[in-house]
Amino acid sequence: MSTTTSKRWVAELLLVCVAAGWGIGFPVMKLAVNTHPVLMVLGLRFALSALILLPFSAKKLRKVPLNTMAAGGILGLLLGCAFIFLIFGLQITTASNTGFLSGLSVIWVLLLSGPLAGRLPTFEAALATLFGIAGLYLMSDINGWQLQWGDMLVIVGSIFTAIHIIALDKFSRNHDNTILTFLQVVTMAIVIMLLEYFRGGDLLPSVWDRDLIIALMVTALFSTVIAFWVQTHYQRYTTPIRAILIYNLEPVFSALFAVWLLYETISGNMFLGGGLILLGMCLPAFIAAFTQRSRKNDVMNQS
Repeated sequence: MSTTTSKRWVAELLLVCVAAGWGIGFPVMKLAVNTHPVLMVLGLRFALSALILLPFSAKKLRKVPLNTMAAGGILGLLLGCAFIFLIFGLQITTASNTGFLSGLSVIWVLLLSGPLAGRLPTFEAALATLFGIAGLYLMSDINGWQLQWGDMLVIVGSIFTAIHIIALDKFSRNHDNTILTFLQVVTMAIVIMLLEYFRGGDLLPSVWDRDLIIALMVTALFSTVIAFWVQTHYQRYTTPIRAILIYNLEPVFSALFAVWLLYETISGNMFLGGGLILLGMCLPAFIAAFTQRSRKNDVMNQS
């Protein structure tokens, strides 16, 4: 196995951990937002994340180039917009529609990353994407289909997610990853807290209950600081399409953690959908291995 291939496998395994970190965020956030506004909880989450990252970034922040600040700000704005559209979309559409439509980011990455790189998507990437979309559809357990205004907001959020993945692939190669992570998180905290302020909402809770504190600690540390740092540092070793397919494991982990923490049950569609997403992830590797083996056999036969 070459060094490049080895790095890619390690990176993709760590990106699976990112999906797991995001996945655990859903059940713990669900407990907190039962009694607190969603935007307030998110604003506090990213503000706490920025404070955790500050000691690791303080020295480097003194001499941050303007282009790095711009890159971090752009990434934070893109991801902040994705969160905002997804949240407001979820509030006026069904959870099943949100689960599926937010996963459409894999389609946007497939459609955008190829032309931006000056080439068409490969057959393996397109096939893997189809498996991922099919898996998301089954996991979402959608009954009937009526596109509503909330669904359109979720679709816009999925487009911002895709653009963020592509932009991160570009920026992370040329800038300090720790600083990029910090600037992303700070920008998201500012954007979400400003939005909540101008909406007339509270920036701080009147009561710091147990569910809120646990949700903030878990999501700030695992779903934001660790997950975003790993994503910023290691996504560059794979392709944007492979990365978004891995990130689509988030609802799989979310369901598993919901069973553990909220005592929910997993349906047959969840198992089947999760299996299709995993198959979509592994499919390119299987095809590459089969192709390589076929070429070796051809060479041996010719000799």
